[in-house]
Amino acid sequence: MRLMVRQGMTIAGLTALEAMRQPIAALLTASALVFVGLMPFLFTHTLNDADRLVRDSALALHFVLGLVLGVLTACTALRAELRGGTASAVLSKPVPRTIFFIGKFAGIAFVMAAFSLMMTCAALLATRTAAVPFVYDLMGSGPLFIAVVLALAAGGAQNFFFRRPFASQTFGALLVLAPAAVAVSGAFPAEGDPDTWGASLPLGIVPAGALLALAILLLAGLALALATRLDIVPALVVSSVILMAGLMSDYLFGRQAAHSPVYALLDGITPNFQHFWAADALAGDGVPWSYVARVGTYTVFYLAGILSIGIFAFRRMELRG
Repeated sequence: MRLMVRQGMTIAGLTALEAMRQPIAALLTASALVFVGLMPFLFTHTLNDADRLVRDSALALHFVLGLVLGVLTACTALRAELRGGTASAVLSKPVPRTIFFIGKFAGIAFVMAAFSLMMTCAALLATRTAAVPFVYDLMGSGPLFIAVVLALAAGGAQNFFFRRPFASQTFGALLVLAPAAVAVSGAFPAEGDPDTWGASLPLGIVPAGALLALAILLLAGLALALATRLDIVPALVVSSVILMAGLMSDYLFGRQAAHSPVYALLDGITPNFQHFWAADALAGDGVPWSYVARVGTYTVFYLAGILSIGIFAFRRMELRG
C-alpha cells in the first residue's frame, strides 16, 4: 500500500511539474491576470455598476480559461505520453494502471487549483479597483501588475543564471506573488473604509472562486477520461459541448425529468454546471460556505464516476512502446 501511495505521489508531482513547464500554462495565466487587472480601465459604459461588470467578467474568464487549460493539460499529460512511449515505459515497471491514471489526475488537479487561486486573487483586486465609479483605486490592480512583472523577471532570471525552465519558474512565482498582492492590497484600505486588513477587498468573491475551482476540476477529470480515446482538439470540442449542456441542463432536461424517465436519466448523468456559477448570488446575500461544501460533495461523487470510467478505458488500452 505504501509503495502504491509513493508511486502515485511521484507520478502526481512529475505530472504537475511537466504541466507547469508547458509554455501555455505560464502564458495563459500571466495574460489572464493582466487582462483581469485591466478590466476596470477597459470597461467604459458601466452605468455606475462597474464593480459588478468587472467581477462577473473576471469570473467568466476564470471559467472559460480553466476549461481550455484543463483540457490542454490533461491531454498533454496523458495523450502525449501515450504517443511518445513514456507511459508504456513507466507501466512496464510494477506500476498499476489505476495508480498511474489517478496520479496523473492529482498532478493536473494541483495545477488547476493553483490557476483558480490566482484568478480568484485577480478578481478580488480588479473588483476593488472598480468599486467606486470613475475612481480607480490603484491599490487594487496595481499590486497585481507588479506581481506579474516580478514573476516574469524571476522566471527569466532563473532561466538565465541557473538554466531552469522559464515557464515553470514563472508559474511558480505567480502562485506565490498573486496571493502576496492580495495581502499587500488588503493592508492598505481605501479612503473611508475601516483601518483593518481586507476592509476594501470584496471577499465574497472567494467562495464563488472556490465553486469555479471545483467546476474546473470536474472538467479536467472529464478531459483526462476523454484523453484515453481522443486527441486534444476533439477532447476540447466534446468538453465544451458537455459544459454547454451542463449549463442548460435545467432547461433541456430538468423541466421534463418529473414526467419522463429518459429525461430524468439525462438530467442525472449530465453535470449541472449551474451549481458552480454563483455570480448572480453575489449580487444578493452572497455565497455561503455551506453551499460550497454541498457542491464539493457533488463534485467528489461525480469525479469518482468520471475517473472510474477513465480508469476502465485506460486499463483496456493497447500501449505502444
